Amino acid sequence: MSKPLASVLTGVVVSLAVATSLFAQGKSTEPHGNGNGGGNTVPAATGNGNSGKTSNAGGNGLGRPPSDVPLAAPANISTTASPSTPFAWIDNANLMAPGAIWVGISMVRWQNAGVSQMSVPVVDAAVGMTPRLQIGASVPRIAASDALGRPAALGTAFFNAKVGIINDSTKPLRLAMTPTLEVLNTSALDVAPTEQSRVQWGLPVSAEVDRGTLRAYGSSGYFSPGVWFAGAGVGTQIGSRTGVAVSFSHAWSSSAVDNTLLAAPRRNDISTGISMALTSNVGVFGSVGRTFKTDAQFGAGTTVSVGLSLSTARSAFTQ
Repeated sequence: MSKPLASVLTGVVVSLAVATSLFAQGKSTEPHGNGNGGGNTVPAATGNGNSGKTSNAGGNGLGRPPSDVPLAAPANISTTASPSTPFAWIDNANLMAPGAIWVGISMVRWQNAGVSQMSVPVVDAAVGMTPRLQIGASVPRIAASDALGRPAALGTAFFNAKVGIINDSTKPLRLAMTPTLEVLNTSALDVAPTEQSRVQWGLPVSAEVDRGTLRAYGSSGYFSPGVWFAGAGVGTQIGSRTGVAVSFSHAWSSSAVDNTLLAAPRRNDISTGISMALTSNVGVFGSVGRTFKTDAQFGAGTTVSVGLSLSTARSAFTQ
């Protein structure tokens, strides 16, 4: 094994070990059990008869992790220094150079009213195909949860193709369209209408305006079977190695989109993220997202993510 590759792999292992320790410390103070006592709540889909309500994150209702609700991802783990955001629906309109590869390995933890859910690892990847085309994917693994009564399993995965509509590097305005396939995880599929397919489709559209180191962007679009979203963000560079961003998103449906929700889902999120380049090919990133004016049954809560990114300016298969 070459020394550069060994260094990268060592960095991945160390970063995940540190992140695991941090998340474990955060969880140690939470109540344990089946979610029926000590202020815990459980997802409506578990069917244990718990009808109590808790006040959290600006909304009341049955506690439910975001992975069970077909709304926009609660946290934007990518910032101005990251070329792709397949995990979050609020994206910029920037595209990677042809042949460039970006891979992110992260941990995402959601918590609300003493109930938590952790996704580890979340693997995000993007490849620049042409000056106007970039493909990407996000595949999370949801860790086992005693409180929620669930074994470890794959989460909802996203696969997309980002197409640059306006992509002139000499102009400040950029526009991109990102046709996306969404493959629902088992938990989300269990509470979906009987006729709903595991594979859904979406069509996000993103616009971006660059002014020097400042970048403002917004996204809106539709996901089947009837979910809409819109949001905006702003990011900037701090020096040559660090990028920061903050974004707001609103997701909604005109009707209840699964068998257990009594009302049409709506969620509001605000998130902030930071990324730092350690070398020309290795970086770290993290974000914190929080819902407001959102019912707990629609995934209200706080989401924290940390991760490591690996990138190359030009891949071997294009040379």
